[in-house]
Amino acid sequence: MRIPLLLAFPMVLSVLFSSCKGGDSDKGKDSSDNDSKVIRIAEVTIPTSIFPHKLTNAVEGLIASQIYEGLVKINPKDLSLMPGLAEKWEISADGKTITFHLRKGVQFQSCGPLQGKSEGLTSQDVKFTFELLCTDKPGNVHFHTVCKDRIVGANEFYQASAKNQKIELKGFKVIDEYTFSIELLNSPNIFLEILANPVASILNKNAYDSQKENCNVGAGPFILDEKATTKTHYVLYKNVNYYGKDRDGKSTPYIDTLIIDIVPSSEEALKGFQEGRYDFIPTVPSNQLKQIVEDNIKSFKGNPPRFILDQRPEMISSYYVFNIHEKPFDNVKVRQAFNYAIDRNRIIERVLFGQAYGPAIYGLVPPTFSFYKTNQLKGYDLDIAKAKNLLKEAGYPEGKGFPEVQLYVNSGNTRNNTVAAEIQKQLKSNLNVNVTFESLPNGEKFLLQIKGKGNMYRDGWVADYPSPESFLSIFYGEPVTSDTSHMAYPNTIKYKNNEFDKYYKLGRDAVNRDSASVYFLKAEQILLNDAPLIPLWYESNCRLIASRMKNFYSNPLRYFDFSQVTVESRKH
Repeated sequence: MRIPLLLAFPMVLSVLFSSCKGGDSDKGKDSSDNDSKVIRIAEVTIPTSIFPHKLTNAVEGLIASQIYEGLVKINPKDLSLMPGLAEKWEISADGKTITFHLRKGVQFQSCGPLQGKSEGLTSQDVKFTFELLCTDKPGNVHFHTVCKDRIVGANEFYQASAKNQKIELKGFKVIDEYTFSIELLNSPNIFLEILANPVASILNKNAYDSQKENCNVGAGPFILDEKATTKTHYVLYKNVNYYGKDRDGKSTPYIDTLIIDIVPSSEEALKGFQEGRYDFIPTVPSNQLKQIVEDNIKSFKGNPPRFILDQRPEMISSYYVFNIHEKPFDNVKVRQAFNYAIDRNRIIERVLFGQAYGPAIYGLVPPTFSFYKTNQLKGYDLDIAKAKNLLKEAGYPEGKGFPEVQLYVNSGNTRNNTVAAEIQKQLKSNLNVNVTFESLPNGEKFLLQIKGKGNMYRDGWVADYPSPESFLSIFYGEPVTSDTSHMAYPNTIKYKNNEFDKYYKLGRDAVNRDSASVYFLKAEQILLNDAPLIPLWYESNCRLIASRMKNFYSNPLRYFDFSQVTVESRKH
């Protein structure tokens, strides 16, 4: 999933430093009447939608994953799979069919169109959800993520829906009210990991029929307070009917309210955290990290500390992509020249102040998967002579006649601007190419990107599931059509390479992880040779976490589960 922001050893430093409103009258209050029951988070990207099938960035996923829930969940401690709305499942001997058993007694949230109603989860809700995911409609960008070429009959169902024809989803079988099976075309393990992503959350048919993609009714631990929520201020309150119980039989979540504020920049988020207004910020501005550590070095061993500085490698890559359908980047030699002209180490040292796992000299997939040997790939490192020669072969000796390049980056983090300024300087110095860049809200930048307006775009990807496949899916070209109005998400630049697609599909359909890795490595090398992107660095992110939050786990997937978190009152 796209990130709006931006193996080493993890570093954890202790530092001193509505319409859906219901239930008890204090639920969802946007105040600190009971501070030990409220958690506040600061993010920098305004969500376009929090409906599961429309999620396109990590902030949207964060909010949606609190409201909705899927059949399977991820354990935030170790990224292992655990039961969600399905209490258990069995895989057939041939590995092609998964039979799921739903938890009995799970209720959808009684809010919005279900206000005052109590509707229990059944197999029919799951069937409806998967049929909707397999429907060709503007509000669905995740058919290719979850269902295409995975579920038997999904492709045919999608094609029929495009013609307004109704057929059965062949691979989905309802066995009884709480039991169903899904027949697959390939690996059940990857499919189960995909089901843990919020895009595969289970929906309620009646709620969706009433409000379509504006529906915010799920079966998750928190309910959206639509009266208190704005575009930059999301208020979620505890779902008192959530099925979760701890070992002592106590209901979860423990907190009453979860507030996500969308602030103008990561610097503003840091300021709010330092002032005690926020309990968690997912990114510390790289230009201030060193100062934070130095100013608080004597308090690292504070007992108790007020907050924790958490740094660890992540399943995230940062990169630029080209508009490959127009000059000058329709020429592979130009794209390769740009890749060789970038000094990634300088960016990490001078701009990111070391806040990265390393330069992306091997490729797109970060080296966080022990089974995926990224060092076997031939990527790009600084080679100015080779860059100049390639540009000359493309018809632009010493950059003469090369058109001005328009780069778009997303606003909300000054890091994006400083990186763009550094790349602008490097390309001018190394290739005599002029680059102008503009910082735009993520939604505007995303729209220009899918419409092919501009020449280059800043981008980033956090794994939807712990597999190299999630990263390579960004460039899978089979969904791409000549219809410019048809978005082939996540392939926003509509890249298409038949050889890449062949090996990508072989990896996707492989029977085990090792054989899949062989094919994925071949696919990634083809991608690198064709160079529709400039891999820049692999993320090693720093987060600030208030130590008053207990049982909160940070992880490389940026999957945050607040249903298990408890909090102490702030000490003023």
